[in-house]
Amino acid sequence: DILIIFSVAVPTSFIFHKFKLPPIIGLMATGALIGPSGLELVHDFGRINLLAEIGVALLVFSLGLEFSLKHFGEVKLVSILGGLLQIVATTAVGFAIGSVAGLNWREGLFIGCALSLSSTAIVYYILSQKRHVDSPYGRISIGMLIMQDLSAIPMIALLPIIAAPAGLSGSTEVLQALFKAAIVLSAFFVGGQFILPYVLHQITLTRSKELFLITILIIALGFGYLTSVLGLSFALGAFLAGLMVADTDFRFHALSEIAPLRYCFNSLFFVSIGMLVYPPFLASHWWWIIAIALALPLIKATIVAAIIFLFRYPINVATMAGLALSQVGEFSFLIAIVAKQQGVISAFLYELTIAAAFITILITPAIMIISPKIAKAVEGWCPILNRCAKRGAAISAEHLKNHVIICGFGPLGSSVGHILEQAEKDYLVLELNPATVRRLINKNANRPVYLADGASAEILYKSGIERAAVLAVTSPDYMNSMAIIKQARGMNPTLKIITRSRFKNQVEDLYAAGADIVISEELEAGIEMGKYILIHMGLDESTINQYSQTVRAFGSADFF
Repeated sequence: DILIIFSVAVPTSFIFHKFKLPPIIGLMATGALIGPSGLELVHDFGRINLLAEIGVALLVFSLGLEFSLKHFGEVKLVSILGGLLQIVATTAVGFAIGSVAGLNWREGLFIGCALSLSSTAIVYYILSQKRHVDSPYGRISIGMLIMQDLSAIPMIALLPIIAAPAGLSGSTEVLQALFKAAIVLSAFFVGGQFILPYVLHQITLTRSKELFLITILIIALGFGYLTSVLGLSFALGAFLAGLMVADTDFRFHALSEIAPLRYCFNSLFFVSIGMLVYPPFLASHWWWIIAIALALPLIKATIVAAIIFLFRYPINVATMAGLALSQVGEFSFLIAIVAKQQGVISAFLYELTIAAAFITILITPAIMIISPKIAKAVEGWCPILNRCAKRGAAISAEHLKNHVIICGFGPLGSSVGHILEQAEKDYLVLELNPATVRRLINKNANRPVYLADGASAEILYKSGIERAAVLAVTSPDYMNSMAIIKQARGMNPTLKIITRSRFKNQVEDLYAAGADIVISEELEAGIEMGKYILIHMGLDESTINQYSQTVRAFGSADFF
């Protein structure tokens, strides 16, 4: 069965990749094709589900290993607080829809929880492919996805309690749940603080990669088994095990060793998701499927965008993030499976949830492709909302002349600003992160700072683009940089435009868009590394500079 799965999955995922679709969708399509409702090539479905459960455990174990507040960066407020608000709001809307549809409170709560989660795997893949991970909407989307993934763990853990006949009102069930939680937390604290660091240190001293990997698997699956024996979720234990290991010095070692196994078992998980899809149900309830495909992404996108907008982000950023998180995620499948096993939901609701997740994940790539156009249209339809999100310093840019406009004030932009301050040159900042804008205004109330997108003609005009000497586009978002450069070049043909490129293949496109100077990070990093290597090897500075000029003139660090 495993041979059949991977033999079909590789060409299927390859074809999907050729059409610039995530391989994960190819894996799900593989499951639907060879599963019990398809060609029936796989017979031992129970055993595949067992392997898929191991895949989920390794997935959440890795999530625990990777979890850090540093993931949220400067968007932590909207990621953490906004993410929680989104989960609560979507759950409430789902519960309300369930109540109107005549479902009981358990089913309504399940619907809300399942709909509140989005697909981390799909969204992160598409953002990486489009190189939008570092864009404002990309950072916010990833931060909120992390919060959703973390929230899925307690959702799954609470399902057995919700399924109990007395629900949350039964004092015996509550006491039992508290007792189980105390056992798990005690094992988590004692193991993480005292036992695990010592054990991993001793295992590492053997210098055996095999022994270390086996030990990590024992920790991940063993803690998962402990929580499952206590009647809690297997995934909850695996996640807590990841947090335990993350607190030690062996975090990244564990992450690198577990990665190959994680990818293989995760593939089985996504294939098993595809096997859950029942085509006859889709065919007989096609009107439900069409309604879900149209209404669900719209509802989720609206909720997410509204919450992000409340944190004073521009309407276009909020809209694109909302559309990115508009699908139902892979953890929703897991919640549906557990809910069905616990008797929380009916067979019809289970099939409907599986279909909703499958369909919305399938259409996500198309939604994210057209999301910039939708965001631009929404920005045009709602000029009042767009102005509400834009805040600036008390001082305007009307007095500035021969100044520098810096688009993006992250680490690179702030370095440029610091150099300009030392040279006593005027500059203005356009930044999409409200936290950065607030910090700059508090630091220097006389500095013109706008919470706005440099691709907007209105904002560039207010920034004095026609009187400016230089435009420095320091944002890491390639597509946004292209839009800013094209807009600015059209408004001021004599303006000097300097920008960055993270990758060599972006350089020519940025020059074609109208940039005068493109700083290639790959090229400059290669030159700097080569320079320090030669200094260490005793070469004189004039010779090193000559070599650097040769590389720079060639225009690439890979001319060897």
